[in-house]
Amino acid sequence: MELIVTADDYGLSRSVNEGIEACLAAGATRAACVMMNMPEWPQAARLKAKFPRASLGIHWNLTQGKPVADAPRVPSLIGAGGEFAPSLRQRWLSGEVDRTHIRAELTAQWLRFREDVGEPDFWNTHQDIHIWPGLFHLFLQIGKELGIPAMRSHRRTTIPRGESAFIYNLRHPAYWIKGRVVARWADQAAAYGMALPVGRLLLPGYRMEWASLSEALQRVKQQNGRGPLELVIHPATQVDAARFGRLTEQRIRDYELFRSADLIERLRQDGIYPAGFEVLNQGSRLGSGGRAA
Repeated sequence: MELIVTADDYGLSRSVNEGIEACLAAGATRAACVMMNMPEWPQAARLKAKFPRASLGIHWNLTQGKPVADAPRVPSLIGAGGEFAPSLRQRWLSGEVDRTHIRAELTAQWLRFREDVGEPDFWNTHQDIHIWPGLFHLFLQIGKELGIPAMRSHRRTTIPRGESAFIYNLRHPAYWIKGRVVARWADQAAAYGMALPVGRLLLPGYRMEWASLSEALQRVKQQNGRGPLELVIHPATQVDAARFGRLTEQRIRDYELFRSADLIERLRQDGIYPAGFEVLNQGSRLGSGGRAA
């Protein structure tokens, strides 16, 4: 089974950059995405030269930090102090956010990425901000127009510890309903010509340590025969609570596991083959079909 391990949030802080680079160097992590508006984004200019086999994507951000576009071009996105205003989704539903301002900011981040890193291999968003009525299809349209060939799939492959996905969904009906909605959106993205993995691997109850991950992946192998899945990690060498939000100690666990030099061989012995987004271009688009639990 092919597994795309993607490290999110490059550019957020120096400790995140160091953690992601260590994971890319170890080999099991084959993709990373960059926040082009955060303090340490300039280090991304060296990523392609250091990791030529890695897939590098743009991590579009409208919720943290300051915009890349000049403030007069994106006034409905900005709050106090020139940073992104809170509650983007709610303000979008109430009509307070101008879609032309979203387009201007996403394009500005893309232009910076293309100039400093190269053409992005895929796109996704910080805090999954595009997973919302109206926003999903707007982001999809902009990504397609900018020529970005692939995106993160939000079809869910859920492997909860100690129970089946069916029982987990029964106990979390809102999770199940949202999963059905975003799976349909993913199908629409594929029909629109965007390549995406078969699904995103979610492991509720599992910890990011080898024994736990290995158990979960063996369960995935028994259920998945439809193409590559994506596992998203958030590695960092140190905790920076002011910038990390709810993801604090989890980042350290992700870093400790995926920086391990022998992890790639352990995965291969388990029949798991690390890959980048390039696998989506092999044969017919592998992410264009299938369903996730």
